[in-house]
Amino acid sequence: MPIKVLFLTLKTFSLTGGIEKVCRSLCRVLYDLSEEELLQSTVYSMYDKNTDRDSRYLSKNQFHGFNGNRERFVIQSFLSGLKADVILLSHIHLINIVYFIKKIHPHKKIYLLAHGIEIWKKLSDSKLRMLNQLDKIICVSHFTANKIMEMHQIPASRLEVLNNCLDPFYYLPRHFDKPQILLDRYHLNHDNTVLFSLSRLSSSEKYKGYDHTIELLPQLLEKYPNLVYLLGGKWDAVEKKRLDDLIGVNHLQKHIRLIGFIDEAELTEHFLLSDIFILPSKKEGFGIVFIEAMASGLRVIAGNKDGSADALKNGSLGLLVDPDDQEDILNGISLLLKHDQTNKEKKNLQEECMQAFGYKQYLNSIRTLLLNEQISSNQI
Repeated sequence: MPIKVLFLTLKTFSLTGGIEKVCRSLCRVLYDLSEEELLQSTVYSMYDKNTDRDSRYLSKNQFHGFNGNRERFVIQSFLSGLKADVILLSHIHLINIVYFIKKIHPHKKIYLLAHGIEIWKKLSDSKLRMLNQLDKIICVSHFTANKIMEMHQIPASRLEVLNNCLDPFYYLPRHFDKPQILLDRYHLNHDNTVLFSLSRLSSSEKYKGYDHTIELLPQLLEKYPNLVYLLGGKWDAVEKKRLDDLIGVNHLQKHIRLIGFIDEAELTEHFLLSDIFILPSKKEGFGIVFIEAMASGLRVIAGNKDGSADALKNGSLGLLVDPDDQEDILNGISLLLKHDQTNKEKKNLQEECMQAFGYKQYLNSIRTLLLNEQISSNQI
């Protein structure tokens, strides 16, 4: 008899952030396991519309979007949760919905996905009580798991580390030439060495480290005068002004392109255009963008004080630097710039990344988890 799984999300298809990417991959897992007749899966999204659904990840009868109608979402989630064998929560904000379900059915399995900053901060007493009643908290990195133990005193036995995977439909390049269309768009040529960062550029999230890279450019340009820094991602007005001022003070207008939002369809091409992806963050829960870059054959520099270490396999796939040490970041960039990647090296990096973070491994881990077997290799 297939088990009934209910997956509750905030947004899955209407945004392209890290949590939404995790939700989409998990939706595809639920679809595949339903095809194997191991489970019956239903996905509810509070803010998506039904028309937002991407048919590659879920069939029509598996998904319901509530288009922001929170009351209907909560009521329907509660009623469906009473009938489910397992409830998966994509976010800590959804935890109150299952509080009374757990009271009524204490043996019902309820799992929470824990990503990063949303669960590291101080929680209300009611959320903490519910957190302690969950059967499993599925953490995207060892850093997130350690934070939860440290901040909320959750025992290690209730935590499971399951790294995020590369989206099963992510476009993997077979060739690694720089796309001419992007060279033309950004007024670059093959002599340019391209550093690339991609992040939400928010005045409230000054921990991504892209401003450190900007500040280091004058020193790097002394040795690499053809260096160009592409900084992608949506910005708010306050952060855009701060960055423009920083660029102006350092006279870097010719060497930095603030390129804004990048469509998913062009993401791989931007990695191919670049020579190094750099984001020395301090509060990354995992960092899917790192594995997307490496799956495109691109070398990565990340911070060594957060979940980025998991995404880079503790430095075996990329270079970890101290995000608070400008000299360390500078040395890391300089080290990689001494050597141009060969196509063979790019292909090897791509293959190593897929071995570590491919969809099939993720599918098998979720299958094991939902069938009530512990992922022994990922114990805290």
